[in-house]
Amino acid sequence: MTHKPRVPGSYEEMLSSDQMRLQRMLRGGATRRDVMRYLLAGGLAASSASLIAGTATRAFADTPKAGGRMTFAFDQHGPADTLDPIMFTNTIDYFRGRMHYGSLVRLTNNLGYVPELAEEVIPNENASVWTFKLRKGVEFHNGKTLTADDVIYSMNRHIGENSTSNAAALVSMIDKWEKVNDNEVRAVLKSPYSDLPIALGTFHFKIVPEGTEDFSAGIGTGPFRNTEFKPGVRAVGVRFENYWDEGPYLDEIETYAISDPVSRVNAFINGDVDAVMNLPPNNIETVNATEDRDVWEVESGAFINIEAQMEMLPATGGQDVLLAMKHLQDRQRIVKGVLQGHGSLGNDQPIGPTYFDHCADIPQRELDLDKAKYHFQKSGLGSTAIELVAAPVAPGAVEQCTFMQREAAKIGMNIDVRNVSTDGYYSSIWAQVPFFVVRWNMRPSANMMLSLAWKTGVGWNGTKFGNEQFDQLLESSRAATDPDVRRQMYCDLQTILYNEGGNMIPAHLNLTDGVASDVKGRTSNPLTNFGGSECPQYLWRDA
Repeated sequence: MTHKPRVPGSYEEMLSSDQMRLQRMLRGGATRRDVMRYLLAGGLAASSASLIAGTATRAFADTPKAGGRMTFAFDQHGPADTLDPIMFTNTIDYFRGRMHYGSLVRLTNNLGYVPELAEEVIPNENASVWTFKLRKGVEFHNGKTLTADDVIYSMNRHIGENSTSNAAALVSMIDKWEKVNDNEVRAVLKSPYSDLPIALGTFHFKIVPEGTEDFSAGIGTGPFRNTEFKPGVRAVGVRFENYWDEGPYLDEIETYAISDPVSRVNAFINGDVDAVMNLPPNNIETVNATEDRDVWEVESGAFINIEAQMEMLPATGGQDVLLAMKHLQDRQRIVKGVLQGHGSLGNDQPIGPTYFDHCADIPQRELDLDKAKYHFQKSGLGSTAIELVAAPVAPGAVEQCTFMQREAAKIGMNIDVRNVSTDGYYSSIWAQVPFFVVRWNMRPSANMMLSLAWKTGVGWNGTKFGNEQFDQLLESSRAATDPDVRRQMYCDLQTILYNEGGNMIPAHLNLTDGVASDVKGRTSNPLTNFGGSECPQYLWRDA
């Protein structure tokens, strides 16, 4: 590596040699003018002094400051809240997981990966065996040192017939994990999978101490140590002083939920909380105009969805009921009116334009009363009421239901919208009634998204969709290397869901969160709110 030489007496040399002194001055309350006087007194020319003073003060402003606390208000929580990584379900779980635990790799803002608890990630030639060399000297919150045994134990919780992991489908190609030595493990796959490290960087694959069965203490290697966890109430984490990596900078983070959007935004604007998830689009301008309050927005493949449990549809005419409902979605009104442009059109399958493998060949569905009426009459449903359970799980989630209800009445279709709270929604409503709303986060790849929620029999298949051709294509696509073959496979997968799946997806969502203006350390990972929940380690307050 070559280095640019310094010119003796230049401002570069001055900044380098006196940087510590300048930083001490600024930390002691010195102003830019004070720094200028110091530099001029040392005989530096005014132009050079001005440049150095400006550079030093900007660097100081961007240097994380230790101390302070933050309170985060999410949009939903309940008795099913957990600190067990394999059982994580919603964003508040994911955020707490990032606070308390570490992973083998960490996903970046562009959905690549970098090593975390693994210093090196080494595949064999065809990506059927992956070796992970572990970082040495990493400490758990209870003082235990990380070893290969902890990794093997944590990873084995996701594989095997008896696994209860919500993300087991993402690693179903793993045959076994092997310990090479105390600081090295390898995954032996049944079939090649080039995206394995990316899968392991997602929310559920956190490393816990070997043998852990009680997860209420949240013992991990993460930047914050858990001091309080009350499911459905709140949780508190404090800085882990022996954290191996940069940061954390905050002393403490408190997390809980305010399910009502109006109350959540008011709490944020009034300064009762420092950050809120899922700002309603009609509040974004208000927040932007509020002193000391900012909006963090990221384009994403997240989406709102009305799901139908396929097993609960009428044996005759069920698919026509679904097609009628899909043609009753007022997608334009959702995106332009409800989301106010902070999103994009959905098309009844989950792989939107943000994904690399999005299929642009599938025709865009629009509101079409004639087609809806045709399928409704063909179904033979008549005046039988369809109960649709709605909750404000995301902007537009309730409106997609009420808009469809209004359009359905025009063709004689009887949709009864039942509104409920988000408190405990995913434990008491989701996938337990015939029709319900859901908000899905994006995943790093199309294969991961489809494997997680549409493969036959997986735990998060809320529609109970099952299609043998779909399952075979999904598995084959993991090993596809020819770009044209891969593209056709993913178009076929998306087309099957578009035509046969129990999903009415009107819109993809930008992630819009409210954060106090003095908070720095933003991340922009698009997988979920607050920068993919990657931000806890980096947050600091410029106060």
